[in-house]
Amino acid sequence: KLKALKETHVIDVEILLFTKKIRKLNVLHVFITLMNNFLSKKLLSLNLNRKNEAISLANYKPFVIFEKLIFISGQLPFEKNKLKFTGKIDTELSDVEAQQSVSLSTNNLLWNLNDAIDELKVSRIKCLNLKGYFNCTKSFKDHSVLFDISSNLLIKVLGEVDGSHSRSVIGVNSLPKESPVEIDGIFGILD
Repeated sequence: KLKALKETHVIDVEILLFTKKIRKLNVLHVFITLMNNFLSKKLLSLNLNRKNEAISLANYKPFVIFEKLIFISGQLPFEKNKLKFTGKIDTELSDVEAQQSVSLSTNNLLWNLNDAIDELKVSRIKCLNLKGYFNCTKSFKDHSVLFDISSNLLIKVLGEVDGSHSRSVIGVNSLPKESPVEIDGIFGILD
């Protein structure tokens, strides 16, 4: 009995060590996969870390790929699965909070784009169109200036040629979850 108990213990220890090796390999695989993607490399090099996992608030996907196009659903300023800012840009948020909302929403858009190209293993994409929606009063007039934060970030990440895009920015009376900002984009696959 004692010998059988020792053998069982040895097997348990071997299984535990094997499980730890698998976990290390999985972590390594995730790291290698992440680092093989040109976009994640660029985002991390610019200290644009992922703030939120890809989530959908209703019956839609974070992105859809059709032929050589990637459509990224509207992104809100989520951080750690919580809306970081709420309210109207021009009356309930400071200028800094409004700017951070646009930056965070754009960051989430870029990480969703990263997820999309991870599935495709592409090495070059172009931003074709960007749309911004601002929860604001009818007296707000700085839509274009505020939305430049998003445009500038895309150009910084993708470069002048691939980051330049057409765009629209619209003031609205409300957005989902009382978000101050929602940003969506269309990207083209170039390789």
